[in-house]
Amino acid sequence: MTLLVKRKGYIRRGYVRKDGVRVKRTRVPATTFKIKDRGAKGRGKKVLPKLKKGSLGFSLKGKTQAQINRLALKKARALGERRVAGKLRALQVLNKRTNPTISRKAAKAAKYVYQHIGKYKGK
Repeated sequence: MTLLVKRKGYIRRGYVRKDGVRVKRTRVPATTFKIKDRGAKGRGKKVLPKLKKGSLGFSLKGKTQAQINRLALKKARALGERRVAGKLRALQVLNKRTNPTISRKAAKAAKYVYQHIGKYKGK
């Protein structure tokens, strides 16, 4: 993706070079140019899976953590541990700032799924 950058004009102040020549102050005109969008330094592309409403098959709202863990484990056995844990991690990231309680519930449920089904036992 390219971005259009608009640079304001400014006045470059005068100065004296080392060899004694005076350089007058000059006006630098406003310019526009395109650059490649590099994003914030150290940030890669977003790799969150696409989520549809109800794609997990259950809601995290209004349920206790034990109920969520039980439902997540049941889904993981049916759909696969990685898929369910990935969706839970995506919910965690997407709700981090807007709904922190759901975010925490999703993170705990994903960890629970990893511990009870996946190869990450003990973490």
